[in-house]
Amino acid sequence: MTAQTSAASAAREEWRAIAICLFITIAAFQFGFDSSYYSGILVMEPFIKAYGHYDGATGGYILSSSIQSLTTSIINVGELVGAVSSYLVDDRIGRRGGLFVSSTFVVIGVVFQVAADKLALLIVGRLLLGYAVGLISCLVPLYVADCAPARFRGALVSLYQFDVGLGLLLGVVVDNATKNRNDSGAYRIPMAVQLVFPVILVPGLILFAPESPRWLLTKGKIEQARAALRRLHGNRPDLIESEILHISGMIEEERRVESSWRDLLHWNKDGRKAYLGMALQAWQQASGINFITSYGIVFFTAIGMNNTFLIQMGLYLVPMPAVWLNQYCVERFGRRPMLLLSCILVAVVLLIVGGAGTANHKTMALDRTIVAMVYIFMIVYNLSLGPAVWVVTSEISTGPNRSKLMATSTGTNWFCSWMVTFTFPYLFNADAAGLSARVGFIYGSLMVAAAVWVFFLLPETSGRTLEEIQILFQNGVSAWKFKSYNISELSGPSAIEEKKEAHAMEVEEV
Repeated sequence: MTAQTSAASAAREEWRAIAICLFITIAAFQFGFDSSYYSGILVMEPFIKAYGHYDGATGGYILSSSIQSLTTSIINVGELVGAVSSYLVDDRIGRRGGLFVSSTFVVIGVVFQVAADKLALLIVGRLLLGYAVGLISCLVPLYVADCAPARFRGALVSLYQFDVGLGLLLGVVVDNATKNRNDSGAYRIPMAVQLVFPVILVPGLILFAPESPRWLLTKGKIEQARAALRRLHGNRPDLIESEILHISGMIEEERRVESSWRDLLHWNKDGRKAYLGMALQAWQQASGINFITSYGIVFFTAIGMNNTFLIQMGLYLVPMPAVWLNQYCVERFGRRPMLLLSCILVAVVLLIVGGAGTANHKTMALDRTIVAMVYIFMIVYNLSLGPAVWVVTSEISTGPNRSKLMATSTGTNWFCSWMVTFTFPYLFNADAAGLSARVGFIYGSLMVAAAVWVFFLLPETSGRTLEEIQILFQNGVSAWKFKSYNISELSGPSAIEEKKEAHAMEVEEV
């Protein structure tokens, strides 16, 4: 039987779990849509008149760098709070329950933004919406990692990034449809469209998406976990009972060590996992991806390009095949090699953009070169750096502190995202530092450092179950040995200690 035939057969057997995981990733549309639609309304005349000021020098209304920075980046503050507090939400009401909460905050946040007639209301609405996206960014990868068959886990978690990309594309499409309106509908309609996502998600959560079996078993709800597994795998009693025994065994093993935030500060406990997750998310944002998603249209307008909405639309459409290719590559070649390749290519592209920005005489050919480099950036970013980071962070967040680990890594993502979106207008705009395309030097240099970090410190998690990854971490297996280490040599988290005790007894006998 070929690998393709085996994969197809496994997919047919696990179609329920795959379909449910695919549905849950729809929540990622919310994240992508907000990032892109807001970039578009920043250049819409009705929005500029509503929240900008009249500039006598240009004879028109403008948005200052401070307003751009504040209104764009404030959502990241809400996302940071949502990500960090996701641990409490998850612990109390579960992954599925947390998605109900996030949907509620989406509705409230959108209503505030659409109804806003003052800057303060707009900011409050974006904060509330950010809180919802912060919850989504933690709970969706956790849910999918819990419920996806091990063989397809990497590909299904990668779909989170694909749906983010679809949300980005949809945001620009809606902006392009309303940009020529002369009233507030130009920006209020894109804001209101976000209500569609909870309208789709909530009925599915009610009708067919179960709670995570792993979460249910941690709460001692064995019958509910059994029912959830039937929903995911069908009526396969042997498989279901095997899963319950396997997961329950790991939970009991985890409970021997008390769950604590303090463990995240100790390298030999969960500190290493916390560091890896936080660093990965920080490096992802160090690529400057948010200056493209949050300010792309502003960027292309500033360098003198026409049809900026269409350019931005293509920017989200062209990389789509790369996200699909990633789902194959992370399983075929591994997470670590793909992340290393992506970091190197992103660094090269950004340094070229920075170099183009140093030219004394601007030409259309030079501007088109910058646009082409940004397109290539999006392709190589989506080939690995975008989706694979979420795959790895969801996989290394194992053990009794799993929700805490995911919360800290995702919180780091949103903090670094805020740093990029807050500082970019001050770095880029002419009324501040005026670096323009030379910002590529900053992000490109950071990606060189990211490539070095991945090479030396990131372990390979592909082909391992979550339980195996937990054992490897607890036994201190080095990053370079993760892929080839014989897991059968380790009977559990305390294997090394047991071997030391056995060796000591042998010495005493001698």
